[in-house]
Amino acid sequence: MVAVLVLASYLALPFILKRAINARLEKIPDYTGWVERVDVNIFRGAYTLHAPVILKRNGKVQEPFFRADEIDFSIAWREIFRGKLVSDIVLDRPQLTFVAAKSAEAAQVAVDKRWQEVINDIFPIDITYLKITDGQVRYINQGMTPKVDVRIAHLDALATGLRNRPVAGEEEFPAKITARGETIGGGHLTLLTQAEPLADQPHFLVKLELEGVSLPALNDFLKAYAGVDVRAGTFNGYVEVVARNGKFNGYFKPFFADVDFSTPPGETRPLGQKIWETLVRGFAWIFKNHARNEVATKIPFSGEISNLQIGGWAAFKAMFRHAFIEPLLKKLDSRAEAGGLAEKAKEDKQVGSSSAADKVLLEKPAAETPKP
Repeated sequence: MVAVLVLASYLALPFILKRAINARLEKIPDYTGWVERVDVNIFRGAYTLHAPVILKRNGKVQEPFFRADEIDFSIAWREIFRGKLVSDIVLDRPQLTFVAAKSAEAAQVAVDKRWQEVINDIFPIDITYLKITDGQVRYINQGMTPKVDVRIAHLDALATGLRNRPVAGEEEFPAKITARGETIGGGHLTLLTQAEPLADQPHFLVKLELEGVSLPALNDFLKAYAGVDVRAGTFNGYVEVVARNGKFNGYFKPFFADVDFSTPPGETRPLGQKIWETLVRGFAWIFKNHARNEVATKIPFSGEISNLQIGGWAAFKAMFRHAFIEPLLKKLDSRAEAGGLAEKAKEDKQVGSSSAADKVLLEKPAAETPKP
């Protein structure tokens, strides 16, 4: 009789979990969601959510906010023997879509603590390891003309040191995240991050490299935000940021190489666009490093999360220097590994200052010389 009850409970468990999870997803403010099926594996201490979907409730946004083929949640047995009950999560082909629009009803851009509460309820054991295979992050701006639609595809990521709840005595940046993906235009993205995901204010170190993007593939984006489009050219970009206690400091280095603004044969463009593109072409020609056929600069930024300050004059000086004096390094300025950055940031926190960490992150190594 006991065996029958155990077997019946085991068979009923997937349906009980599915009902509980769908009920929780239904309670997300402004959103709704569901999973198609739940599988349970007692021996692994795991359950798998099949085809989870979260979307805007009002129906004015056509793209789901989140969807995936599978999410596998399991107990991390390797940690059991260390006296820790934590979990691993593996997401197969997840897709996250942000939509900007002129009205709040037609947009889905908010990521706040309510999502943390949902994750905590569905995956109640501390998450220490997360793996993403073949994911996608997409950004759509329907309020621009033409509509902007850019994405990072084939995203593979690994995050360790994650958790749902704060732990006393943990290091300043317990989470380590690495990611690689492809952008439109054949670009290659590499991301290295250390963070405190449960901090009340953004608290992280980021190093990002984006290389080999074909600019013509970004023409809708360029038309919408810069009023130009191109026939040829490539883009490389490098970003480093450190954020702590609501303040941040970093830089962005864009490189535009072999850019061609000429109009394709047989195509006509509005007079205003022609004039603007002529001005942009002239500015780019003046500040181009002709030996490299490249325009580049370094744009510092800092401030508080709600008050971004961009160093416009510093960016202009960096562009002038790249064109006429010394080319910028086409790579990240900081050559320290992420672990070194985190240790430095931890030391600075102990002495009550973040300036040294910013210096490590933002200064150019004196021993390096630019490539010809």
